[in-house]
Amino acid sequence: MRLIPHILVIGALLTPVAPAQADDLDVDLSKPDVRLNVSFEGQDLLLFGAKDLAGDIIVVVRGPNHDSSVRLKERVAGIWVSTDEVIFADAPSFYALASSRPVADLLPESVLAAERIGTNRLGLKPKFTSDAVTQDAIPNFTAGLIRNMVRKNLYTGETGPITLIGKQLFRTDLWFPANVSVGNYAVDTYMVTQGKIETKKTTHIEVHKVGLEAGIYNFAHEHALIYGLLAILIAVVAGWTANAVFRKKG
Repeated sequence: MRLIPHILVIGALLTPVAPAQADDLDVDLSKPDVRLNVSFEGQDLLLFGAKDLAGDIIVVVRGPNHDSSVRLKERVAGIWVSTDEVIFADAPSFYALASSRPVADLLPESVLAAERIGTNRLGLKPKFTSDAVTQDAIPNFTAGLIRNMVRKNLYTGETGPITLIGKQLFRTDLWFPANVSVGNYAVDTYMVTQGKIETKKTTHIEVHKVGLEAGIYNFAHEHALIYGLLAILIAVVAGWTANAVFRKKG
């Protein structure tokens, strides 16, 4: 009877164990979300990972899609006014790109275009154009939208660096500015070797409001009519109060 435990232990040690099946690309983030509050001034998130194969890494972050408008302004009688307009459907509200080497050196143009890697390959399509806008002018409005988003730090101006640590580890910093939109952000990580994508993994980051701002934001979306009426009432009361104060001072 005393020998049975020892026999069991020896048997367990001798039993062959199946090797762990490791993915060829593992990706993680230092935080799963970005929390917006009154004092939010932007935030860095660390993306890090490991790969089994020698190769390069590309990371693309896309924010929720929205219709985006671009207006041409002209000076009329000394006043700048909006004239021609193009509205692009489902443009990313945020777009960031990082790579261990220039993406044009890693993948053929057809693959970059298919995966929409790079702000010049977003495939933006006009949803509405004012009467005076011709098809030949659309690329100028597209470039204008990208310039506006880069200026607001919502699109990548220059490709961010990805640091390769040895042959397996990599890391990069993802910057979310203070004016990011609320919603779900997709983070696509590509492992690239010899001009082709070996593996693509998608992770997600939730950008959401917290504290008092979250309460106001949720109320505005869940009770839009009441929120609008309250906003008008507050504006009227503020205007009446300011007028009364100035009259009293006068």
